[in-house]
Amino acid sequence: MELVESLFHRRTNDEIHDGILGCHCCIFPVVDGIPVLHLQPHATAARDHIQAGEPGLARRAMVGLEDAAEAEVFDEIASSGTATYRETVDALGPNFEGGYFLYRFSDPTYIVAQAVVRSVAKTVLPALSGVEGDGTRRAIDICGGSGHLTRSLMDVSSPPPVLADLYYAKVWLARRFTAPGCEPVCCDGNAPFPFARGAFGFAMCTDAFMYIWTKRQFVGEMERLIATDEDPGAVLIGHTHNERTWSPSHGQPLSAEGYRNLFETFEPRVFGEAGLFADVVKGGPIDLSRRDPDEVLDRDPALTIIASRHPGVFATHRLDALPPPAATGEFRLNPLYAATANGDSVRLRLQFPTGDYAEEYGACREYLPGEVFVDRDALAALPATALPDPLVDLARRRVILDLPKRYY
Repeated sequence: MELVESLFHRRTNDEIHDGILGCHCCIFPVVDGIPVLHLQPHATAARDHIQAGEPGLARRAMVGLEDAAEAEVFDEIASSGTATYRETVDALGPNFEGGYFLYRFSDPTYIVAQAVVRSVAKTVLPALSGVEGDGTRRAIDICGGSGHLTRSLMDVSSPPPVLADLYYAKVWLARRFTAPGCEPVCCDGNAPFPFARGAFGFAMCTDAFMYIWTKRQFVGEMERLIATDEDPGAVLIGHTHNERTWSPSHGQPLSAEGYRNLFETFEPRVFGEAGLFADVVKGGPIDLSRRDPDEVLDRDPALTIIASRHPGVFATHRLDALPPPAATGEFRLNPLYAATANGDSVRLRLQFPTGDYAEEYGACREYLPGEVFVDRDALAALPATALPDPLVDLARRRVILDLPKRYY
């Protein structure tokens, strides 16, 4: 594909802000720096707006705000240099999955996925693995939403990771707040992926695969993305539901055997998420050398699938230290905690936003304390890039989190 310079476009050096990408058979819009490589109705409307020289209307079309008043509110928030992730999500309207995303950094599915993703990516990519390489082994997070797990790849992937998702608003949020520096691409996971063979060393999809209809094609495309003769990469599918157990949002899941049968060029290993969760809660190491028997997998509501020929993947891996020595964003109070003044201290109480959230993610009680008291002056020092000593233990317990700047 190339930029169609005869049509409206805006670019700076090697960055395309708005324009039309063309190949021999089709054209696609670039909207606010994000290529939209599918042909769904919002995308075709955005393409027409770009061709007419109306990039603002193209972005409105892609975020799906048809009401003019709501769109104006979003445009105002989007142009603000001080608006938070939470405020921006609220401006996207009640149908956006904002509540789920706001609390993502401490929910059970995230802490397991983050530990597994970091363990595998650091093994197969050169940036942190200690393996000499040309610095071009990149990661891709497919169906990655607003980039919470993409953020955990930023120091591992070189060049920065690609975040691919069907929903434009999610990848726009990721670039702006959650994983700044990632390369967002809007594309359809049920179609062939618009990336070259062997372009990546690590391809992942978490908490989304059970909603993909074309599962065999999807896995074949993931295998194609990491296919090289030189460096063994890895494919990871995390937190995909199990057809043999109940789940609050079931999707179209398969059994462990069904998931294995999707792979053609790799022999995958399937893990029950309960065992991985136990590893993470006790502080590691996370044991990817285990081979969960089918009777264990059949009882687990969620499964993780890893396929790789790299000899270091299926081993035990130390977890990253909590807290990190310095925040990637800024240390903040976990938004699941309500704070109440209590003299020289502050009472922090775990408080779920809804009953449905408590039911689906209540396992976080195994590592998040129900109530703690903290020094008022120490808590008042937040947000900060370095932790006051009285808060270090709370960061180990995920009461204090390393959150993106302007998160809430």
